[in-house]
Amino acid sequence: MKLKKITAAFLAVLLCICTMSVSVSAAKKSIKLDQTKVTLSAGETCTLKPSVTGYKKATVQWSSSDKSVATVKKGVVTAVNAGTAKITVKIKDTTYKAVCTVTVTNAAKKSPNKTSGSSNSAKQIVADLKIGWNLGNSLDSIGDWISGDLAHETAWGNVKTTKAMITAVKKAGFNTIRIPVSWGEHMDSNGNVSKEWLDRVQEVVDYAYDNGMYIILNTHHDNSWIKLDAASEKDVTKKFKTLWKQIAERFKDYDEKLIFEGLNEPRTEGSAKEWSGGTKAEWEVINRLHKAFVSTVRAGSGYNKTRLLMVTPYAASSSYSTMAALEIPDDDRIIVSVHAYIPYNAAFNGDSGEKTLSDGGKREIDTLMSNIDKLFLSKGIPVIIGEFGSVNKNNTAGRVEIAEYYVSTAKKYGVPCVWWDNGGFGTGSENFGLLNRKTLEWVYPEIVKALTDSAK
Repeated sequence: MKLKKITAAFLAVLLCICTMSVSVSAAKKSIKLDQTKVTLSAGETCTLKPSVTGYKKATVQWSSSDKSVATVKKGVVTAVNAGTAKITVKIKDTTYKAVCTVTVTNAAKKSPNKTSGSSNSAKQIVADLKIGWNLGNSLDSIGDWISGDLAHETAWGNVKTTKAMITAVKKAGFNTIRIPVSWGEHMDSNGNVSKEWLDRVQEVVDYAYDNGMYIILNTHHDNSWIKLDAASEKDVTKKFKTLWKQIAERFKDYDEKLIFEGLNEPRTEGSAKEWSGGTKAEWEVINRLHKAFVSTVRAGSGYNKTRLLMVTPYAASSSYSTMAALEIPDDDRIIVSVHAYIPYNAAFNGDSGEKTLSDGGKREIDTLMSNIDKLFLSKGIPVIIGEFGSVNKNNTAGRVEIAEYYVSTAKKYGVPCVWWDNGGFGTGSENFGLLNRKTLEWVYPEIVKALTDSAK
């Protein structure tokens, strides 16, 4: 009997030891996160740090249960929109995993729109831009004879931009506004922008943003300091990055409605090939500046992590060879912008007697869209016509016809168009004006209707 008791006790101890051994063995392999619950505002980011035990070397995989709420890449979580998502890290080819619950809130900002983050792709967002209008020759006005930052806005003959002006643009059916801005004459030698100027730019952006419009904000008429020669490249790039760092910081809480365009029509003014495509060396500098622009904005906080960014060929040219020379930065939220005032003789050449849309003019438009499709759209890269239009030659009917064909053809390809309105009236070259900015009346309502109806 005593022997049986001893044997039973021995077996019990042995079983306990075996059980402990299994538990310890299992505990040797595991993965944990430094945080299991996180709360972020839309646009914010945080980094989750995993700790792995039981492996000399392990590959981990990240995933989100709902990418419309939060995304994750290499442990960096980006809050996208209000809701809850589970971020999971797993040891590859095992069942070992750890989970962090991320709650995203839309923090109160200056405007309700500034909290409407979205996980829409670049293509989806661009499709929603529909039809746009340029606030030309206002914040982009330059001249060494202009005294004071704020005097620039009206220096080229247009009145000061008002909220009522932008509301009139929205009411007419334009849901996108491009705000050209020159920065060079408002910066010091290191690229620091005058606070007074940056405040004014933000004020105008807010007029459109608070109206629920899409905004394209760029650098315009800055070719005097954004030089494309190798000797200047280092200093130009440093100053260029300093500029975009400030812009990105100022607008970090503005969501996808605000799009940044790094360069307007980058070119060497006065050069032999200024308007005929530039040189290979200049293309290479432009492509490097685009990469610097993208990396600078992405390094910012808030919505800069996912903001749509626009890049453009030399002089924003729509010629096939020039567009083909454009290198797209390695980023999935890039838009290509080109400018195309075609058919040239009817739409741009003020000295030409051509006033209507000919069959040849239609072919120009068709060829442009076909080339855009081949070079970009077919590869999943969205495109915007950042500037187009037709000058006044006392030919309203002809301009309506051009507008209808141009925009409706572009719409078939999913390419939004933005009319260049520089406030110029009269006849001949450079007179693209549609809106009388003093009275807020549309001088050519027929053209406006053609633009907005064709984009629907």
